[in-house]
Amino acid sequence: MAVYKRTYKAYSGALTPEWSRFLVLQRYAFKSVFKSRLLLMGYIACFIPMIFVLLTLYVNQNATLLALVRQQVGFIKINGPFFMNVLGFQGALAGVLTAFIAPTLVGPDLVNGALSLYLGRPFSRAEYILGKGAVIASLAGAITLLPGLLIFIVQSSLVGWNWMLDNFYLATATVLVCGILLAILTLLGLAMSALVRWRIVAGALILAVFAIGKGFAAMIDNVMRTNNGVYIDIQYLIQNVAQNLFQTSAPAEDIPVYGAWIALLTICGLLLLIINRKLRVCEVV
Repeated sequence: MAVYKRTYKAYSGALTPEWSRFLVLQRYAFKSVFKSRLLLMGYIACFIPMIFVLLTLYVNQNATLLALVRQQVGFIKINGPFFMNVLGFQGALAGVLTAFIAPTLVGPDLVNGALSLYLGRPFSRAEYILGKGAVIASLAGAITLLPGLLIFIVQSSLVGWNWMLDNFYLATATVLVCGILLAILTLLGLAMSALVRWRIVAGALILAVFAIGKGFAAMIDNVMRTNNGVYIDIQYLIQNVAQNLFQTSAPAEDIPVYGAWIALLTICGLLLLIINRKLRVCEVV
C-alpha cells in the first residue's frame, strides 16, 4: 500500500492479554505437530490402555460378573502399587511421545533463523519457552496426569467417598509424580531440540538420556564402589520419589528421598540453563 495515499490505519481490535500470550504459540504449534496422521493415530492409541483400566475398575466392583469367575468384589487392590504401574506405563508412552514431538518445536525455528521473528514481536524468551513447552506438557499430561486422577475419581465413585478420604494421598502423589515427570520431559525435549537441530538425532537423544543415565550410574557404582551413581539415573530418581509418595513397600533405598528430589530439581535447572543458552537471537563471536 502506497504511503502517500494515507489510507492505512493502526490495528484497533482486541489485544491478547499479556498473561496468556504464550498460548498463541501453543495453538499454532499444535497444528504443526498433528500434521502427521501417523503421529495423531499413535497419540490416540495412548489412551487405549486407560479404557481397559477403567473397565477393570468397573468389573472389580461388579458382584455379578465376578461371581461367574468365582472372585470376590475388590479382588484387585487399587492402591499405591496399582497407581505406580499404571503411571509407569503411561509415563513410558509420554517419553516416546516427547521424542517424536519435541524435535519439531524449537529445532526448525533455529535452523531457519525464525527465532528473531518471534522475539521481534511482543514475546519474551520466557514466553517463547513457555509456549513451546506447553505443547509437550499438555499432550504428555493428557496421557499421564488426567488418567491418574480419573482412576482415583472413578474408584471413589464405585467404592464410596470414605475410600476417597482414606486414600487421598494417592491423588496427591499422582499430581506430584506427574508434575516432576512432565517438567523433566518438557525441559529435556526443548533442550535436546535446541542443542541438536537434526530431528532424528534429537529424538534419539531424548530416549537415550534415560538409558545412558542408567548405564553410567551402574558403571560409577561398580568402579567407585558407591551408591551415588544413581543421582544421574532419572528413572531411578523418579521411581524413588514415587515409591515414597505412593507409600509402597520397597527394598532398601540407595539414596534418601530428599536427595532424589534435589537431584531432579537440579537436573531441571541444568536443562533450563541449556535452553536459555541456546535460544539466543544473535551470537557474539
